[in-house]
Amino acid sequence: MSQERRSQSSAPDGEAERALKQLFAHAKPRLQPPEADAEEIRRAVYAQWDAASGRRVFLRRAGLAAAASVVLAFALWLGFAPSPGDAPVLARVERVDGLIVGADGEPLVIGSVLAAGGTLTTGTGQLGLRLASGGSLRIGAQSRVVLTTADAAELLAGALYFDSEDARAGVDFTVTTSLGSVRDVGTQFLARLDGAAGRFDVGVRSGRIELTSGGETGAAGVGERLVVTQDGASIRRDQIATFGGEWEWAERVAPPFDTNGRTIGEFLTWFAAQSGRSVVFASPAAERLARMEITGSINFPLLQELSAVLAIADLTYSLEGERVVISTR
Repeated sequence: MSQERRSQSSAPDGEAERALKQLFAHAKPRLQPPEADAEEIRRAVYAQWDAASGRRVFLRRAGLAAAASVVLAFALWLGFAPSPGDAPVLARVERVDGLIVGADGEPLVIGSVLAAGGTLTTGTGQLGLRLASGGSLRIGAQSRVVLTTADAAELLAGALYFDSEDARAGVDFTVTTSLGSVRDVGTQFLARLDGAAGRFDVGVRSGRIELTSGGETGAAGVGERLVVTQDGASIRRDQIATFGGEWEWAERVAPPFDTNGRTIGEFLTWFAAQSGRSVVFASPAAERLARMEITGSINFPLLQELSAVLAIADLTYSLEGERVVISTR
């Protein structure tokens, strides 16, 4: 690397400085890092700009905007998420699919923090949240949701998915609607409210839930669904598959899997939890290969991510109902 190149990397040029100032000028005040870390974070952000923009002298406007977006995401990842003032943080955005505007009118990005109150409206997008109290909350398209506390949300319309991730022992999460409320007991569940049809239903992938409506309470376990309707009829129980179909939208905004130093087998355990499927090996050889470590970062839709991870060890898979069978090529 030339001396000129090193100089550019260590101190941002005027173009990068101006672009970044314009970029952050539209954001709300951020939580400030410790004084000792400020310069290190600044260098990291500009290094990311350097990598994203290629430091070419002749940048097209669209290319500059794309590089700026990368820097913004990187800065948010470092902790420069919008601050809700004195209100406690209830959740942080982990995944965004499509354009979703927060209660403050600002587009949500990975790292945005959410406080109590205000309605999250997804439109055609989907959203994955990391709750401050633990667990994953995902909001489907055409939904309206209000985060009320660290352990509760109000579903005004549409669908949400909650996964306790075994990290909330002794802590319940409650979803309230106009037709009833549901409380999890170490659960993965899918709740949907259809106001036009006057219907609220909750399907259980793992664990148990309790649903209360009109003074009546019902419980459901794995593979069961409870339904209440606006006409005041009793809670109805039916069956629901724990994989595919109705659950697929939630898989698209599943939390990212941390590949650093992890094995293929660990990824398969995570995949089983996210997909509701059981993983089996077709042979001892396939099981041995699953002990291989994953290198690099992989972030695709769930089944594509499975294919990419298995390819590392020359493995493949087939779907047999609720089972995912892993075999050698």
